[in-house]
Amino acid sequence: MGNINLQRYKPPGPVGAAFIQSRGPIDLIMGPAGSGKTVASVVKGPSLASSYFPVCKDGWVRVKIACIRDTYRDFARTALASWYDAFPVSHPFTISHEGGQDRPIKHNLRWRAMRGNREVTIDLIMETGAIGDHNVEQFIKGYEVSAAWLNECDMLDERVPGLMFQRTGRYPKVEDIAPSELERVSRDGRETFTKMGLTIEEGETILPRIVWGDLNPPDIDNWVYRFCVDQKTKMPGFNLFRQPSGLTSKAENRVGKPRSSYELEAATQPEHIVRRMVHGEFGYSMDGKPVYPEFSLHRHVADQPLDPLQGVPLGIGLDAGGSPAAIIGQFLPNGSLRLLSEICAEPGTGPSRFSEMIYEVLSSRFPGMPVSEAWGDPSAFWGADRQNGELAFMETVARALSINILPAPSNEPAIRQESVRWYLAKTIDATTEGMLICPTMTTIIAGFAAHYKLTKQASAGNTDILAVVKNRYSHPHDGLQYLTLGHRGRAGVIQDGSGLGRPNNVIGLGQRRGLAQPKAKSDFDVWSV
Repeated sequence: MGNINLQRYKPPGPVGAAFIQSRGPIDLIMGPAGSGKTVASVVKGPSLASSYFPVCKDGWVRVKIACIRDTYRDFARTALASWYDAFPVSHPFTISHEGGQDRPIKHNLRWRAMRGNREVTIDLIMETGAIGDHNVEQFIKGYEVSAAWLNECDMLDERVPGLMFQRTGRYPKVEDIAPSELERVSRDGRETFTKMGLTIEEGETILPRIVWGDLNPPDIDNWVYRFCVDQKTKMPGFNLFRQPSGLTSKAENRVGKPRSSYELEAATQPEHIVRRMVHGEFGYSMDGKPVYPEFSLHRHVADQPLDPLQGVPLGIGLDAGGSPAAIIGQFLPNGSLRLLSEICAEPGTGPSRFSEMIYEVLSSRFPGMPVSEAWGDPSAFWGADRQNGELAFMETVARALSINILPAPSNEPAIRQESVRWYLAKTIDATTEGMLICPTMTTIIAGFAAHYKLTKQASAGNTDILAVVKNRYSHPHDGLQYLTLGHRGRAGVIQDGSGLGRPNNVIGLGQRRGLAQPKAKSDFDVWSV
């Protein structure tokens, strides 16, 4: 079977094996570069055809798979190259082959396989398609297949997995399937649907419907993260198989890519690339200049969720605007800041709903813990009609939470950002950073890493105004700035900022001038007059 033999093929590791054996509904395998994901996707279709898809009344297993990619050129570079490595056109299983050269390919394979104690004929058709500039819905409507493979699926529109799933389970026809086989796969289907919380009828016929995809870790803004990881937006039909870092003892596909290869890449690539392509973690796209280049994912983000420290009060920073946000943290006696929780509201959220969101977090995660300080956007304390008894945004939140919220000392961006930068640059001792962030605060972390950034003009140095891009990451970062600025005070930020980068034993110019002033010599004593 070319370079890959279904009988002798060894999965890249336990994660790859589980991915190949999984029966959906939508299976995605994600890992470092070179971890054997594409080959596992190639093998998954023929493997399921041999072992699981239903047998027709004539003793044949008929399977049609659609392999989808964004462009045919990218197809030839990745999926098609791996497919032909396993099943070249001249392969003895090939019945027919047509297409190619920027056109859809249809490759028909046929072989014999054992099902229990009997031998069956497997007839598999692999069709390729590139969406390109086509309308996604119109493109997918033309498919009636058994299953679908989405190569480098993070590059596809987020609608593709769900729409493609609707086109699976349509081949072969139900009436062509042996009754006993129909009951077998329907029983499995009903069990899967029940686990997903779906409503099914007793005895309902459910054909296998499977979509799978492979990918390197994308940006956390990508639909894969939202559909498979983020608890607020996670979808029940998606299964994400995450392969370990290439630098761990559990790394997969060591035969194809040794540890030394990953070590070389880690030594020659920037941190945000190493995170994705070596460690297999979701990344952050660097399409603008980050406001905080001092931030480090490895130094400032805890390796496990942080619990609040008892006996240390909470501090809250709040931003109003169109998408209100709040940050909850603790200022420790040693001078460090622990960030514990973020509340990010949808655009248009009013003060009442925003107050409810904060209250839910305080009562569930921090029950009984006192709030010693709360600082808010100064502009959100104005604009109310006092004579008619109206309350400004922050006043409404303060009254609803029974917390005294004060306006931050300044709304000047440079000073606000400097108040955060002081904690990022600070080290308490050899093992303690000035700021430690709970890993569940994905929005604030993504902002630090990449998305809280300067505008294109500011990034390119085309303006003296260091304007920040307004996006969903900027609001919680504004809240964090109000918290740190309020805690340290405007004068403290300016004073500490002037000393950043200067050793403690170096005297500033102003101090030196003061010391250099001549002092009049006198023996006058007011008490001896």
